[in-house]
Amino acid sequence: MNDYLVSFLFYLVPANLIAIAIIFLGRRKDVQISFIEYLFIYLPWVGFVALTLVIFGSLDAVPSIPAIKVFLVILQSIGSGVMGGAILMPRLVMKNSTMHPLSITAISATLITVLYVKFRMMLFIMIEGLSSAID
Repeated sequence: MNDYLVSFLFYLVPANLIAIAIIFLGRRKDVQISFIEYLFIYLPWVGFVALTLVIFGSLDAVPSIPAIKVFLVILQSIGSGVMGGAILMPRLVMKNSTMHPLSITAISATLITVLYVKFRMMLFIMIEGLSSAID
């Protein structure tokens, strides 16, 4: 199976579980989350794939050491899924804010994606150095 598809599938499970839990909790607190806001949870996965393309060229070009391949495709996808699902959390915290709800979600998505990509870039650069040192 294609590494992009595997990465996306492993992203979907935690992101949707957390997002759906937040949506149901929001309904109990009278916070309505729109479908457009829900789409913002996929932004960290896009950042993860974009960063992988910048550092390695493609997910298929990730160093062939099995531990690194599994770590990048599965564990990092799950990690970005948890971050992606948490994008909707500020809507619950800022329920009485005068700011437009879509703006809150957009700012949250941008900040979480930038933080995720920043810390993963440092990790990917270390992996790239490790794989070139082994070869």
